[in-house]
Amino acid sequence: MNYRHGFHAGNVADVLKHGVLLAILDYLARKPGAVTVLDSHAGAGLYDRAADGEWPAGIGRLESAAALPPLAARLVAAVAPYPDSYPGSPILARDCLRPQDRLIACERDPGVASRLRRALAGDRRAAVHCRDGWGGLKALLPPATPRCLVLIDPPYETADDFTRLATGLVQAGQRLSTAILAGWYPVKGRAAADGLAAALYRSGLARVLRVELLVEPADDPRRLAGSGLILVRPPFGLAAALAADLPAIVDTLGRRGTGGARVDWLSGETAAPSEE
Repeated sequence: MNYRHGFHAGNVADVLKHGVLLAILDYLARKPGAVTVLDSHAGAGLYDRAADGEWPAGIGRLESAAALPPLAARLVAAVAPYPDSYPGSPILARDCLRPQDRLIACERDPGVASRLRRALAGDRRAAVHCRDGWGGLKALLPPATPRCLVLIDPPYETADDFTRLATGLVQAGQRLSTAILAGWYPVKGRAAADGLAAALYRSGLARVLRVELLVEPADDPRRLAGSGLILVRPPFGLAAALAADLPAIVDTLGRRGTGGARVDWLSGETAAPSEE
């Protein structure tokens, strides 16, 4: 899968990923203790809404909707200050930071890392590391603060990214006993996504939630049907909120009247992952 951030920015996958990211950051902000956000594959931060991009089918549809559930409304409000651009995860996270919080962003491409530094320029709470995100998970964790959110969002340009995501989540989960972890993945057919869920189910980690938003049936491995998140130690109440909001988002974003949402526990709340 060749992932082009600029082309895909604001698409249906970003709706899920960034909506959940904001929900977690809002939860963490309820308590005064400092929070560190580590974004392992950060990208450039801001992307022009190009005419040939995928944002009209994602954030564009939400912005045009007459009524939205809370998760979608929060995302629309967060991107409103950027009418000509779409903000990626490091910018959305930066906008949620309080004075005591910190953002660590990893981006291995020097040119892209320079763009991200410019987007975050002047904010001493944010640090950009031009390095591979997988290595950053080992070198930059644990952070200085006990409260932490780790977002792992690889580009899936190599065949082993699903395996590396499973390994990264398990290793980070074992090293960080209280951190919230979020790992994003595309859904093209069921094999790779279900294999990832099975690996996390067998991992021994407590409280692992799977969340998926599909805009069409996941029966063709050549087509991107949607995306998912593996959440380790998600905020209490988030699963119920997602289960309530995602069906309405599917109604807005679904293609040809198809699609679906899934919110199920791989560990901690149920005995085993559900199957489609």
